[in-house]
Amino acid sequence: MKIAISCAFALLFFSLASEASAQSSCSGFFSQCQSRCRANAADPETCIARICRPKLAACRKSGCYQETARFGGANHCNLKKS
Repeated sequence: MKIAISCAFALLFFSLASEASAQSSCSGFFSQCQSRCRANAADPETCIARICRPKLAACRKSGCYQETARFGGANHCNLKKS
């Protein structure tokens, strides 16, 4: 049972990690953020306005995008600012 839980956790972790690392631009992370808001938030438009748009603006200035803590909080840099 413990092995099955460990395998499931590892699979979930690697699927989230590969989803994030596949992005190479600020707009790619913005699209991913929008999708997550639409799938998980009670009010998707507010989520997009309060979380995704400010992160996109910051990414376009710095070239770095930091995911929310809920999705690991990873900081991705050297992104295309488009």
